[in-house]
Amino acid sequence: MEITFLNAIELLAGFQAFLFAIYLIFNKEGKRLSNFFIAIFIMLLAYNVLDFFADLILKRWSENITVLLQLFIYLAAPALYLHIKTSLFPNYKLKTQDLWHTLPFFILLGVVLSLIVYEIRQENVPAKTERIVGLAFYAVLYLQTFLYLYFANRQLTKHKEIFFENYSNTNTKRYGYISNLILFVAVLFSLSMVNIFTRWVFQFESFSFISYVVITAVLILFCWLIILGLRSPELFIDETEAQPSVQKLVKQNVDNSALKSEDENNKMAERVNQYMKEEEPFLDASLTLHTLAKETKISSRELSILINHHLNKHFFDFVNEYRIEKAMELLTSPDRKEYTVLEILYEVGFNSKSSFNTAFKKHTGFTPTEYRRKNSMAVA
Repeated sequence: MEITFLNAIELLAGFQAFLFAIYLIFNKEGKRLSNFFIAIFIMLLAYNVLDFFADLILKRWSENITVLLQLFIYLAAPALYLHIKTSLFPNYKLKTQDLWHTLPFFILLGVVLSLIVYEIRQENVPAKTERIVGLAFYAVLYLQTFLYLYFANRQLTKHKEIFFENYSNTNTKRYGYISNLILFVAVLFSLSMVNIFTRWVFQFESFSFISYVVITAVLILFCWLIILGLRSPELFIDETEAQPSVQKLVKQNVDNSALKSEDENNKMAERVNQYMKEEEPFLDASLTLHTLAKETKISSRELSILINHHLNKHFFDFVNEYRIEKAMELLTSPDRKEYTVLEILYEVGFNSKSSFNTAFKKHTGFTPTEYRRKNSMAVA
């Protein structure tokens, strides 16, 4: 067989993907379960990319082996979904019901084994039957993938709600990574679907260039994941999971008749605000609702309901308002006139310039630089 330029790209993509997957599995500081699932996803995608070489090596024994191995691609979408779920919720434990994710794979495996047995007995399967079965298999693959991407996006939305109710950390790289991963895979499989149905179903050979687009997209995906692993290793390391969303906490308290009165909530809010102004715990970039609750001697449950429900603010926004107020003070302070905006944003508890600029403009209507210049001119 002649190895084409496309095959060379496939080999490059597959080789680097397998190396990165092995690194994720054996990385001792990593998120064991989450990394295992993304490694499985990467390896399944890589094998699918390397099917030309698999055919070249395995066909000497039996073509049926390569057909059976290709079925493992139906475990890719479930693996990606479980990677995202266990990445967002590191305390999640696999349950017996998670075995349902493997059902499509085993159903299709049964179909293929039946066809192989039929072929052995009858010598060959009619071409029309092969075509119908092939179409059905592709339809299941794309339907399955897009359904899992939808459910993964729902998990992301759910976790965002919990994060903003419990954390003040402005580094939200994890959300950007997962959002981009979902989008990238959606685009990749959309291109693959167009490639399959234009060339294989409608037999438009003029669209053969899409194969190059698809494999290049796979290569870019693998490169992007590897660069992320090197530049932002924290994305593949466990972090502590927060408590349930405030909606659940409020419902539980209503069921237990344990909600505070308006007067009690106002007194508690005054106590928290006074502590924030006097002790300035918001200067700690890693401040969490649990930490603040411990410092103010209020239970995490009561503090969560107070801020996220009674004050109708996310804990994230509640803390950042104090940080912005402090930043406004420092930006116009003569003692800090030599400080850069970057130095000030770190001093007040932000750890992301983009998050600081966005929050500052939302609160004041100006960028930090504009605000400093405007107030400097007013003083002059």
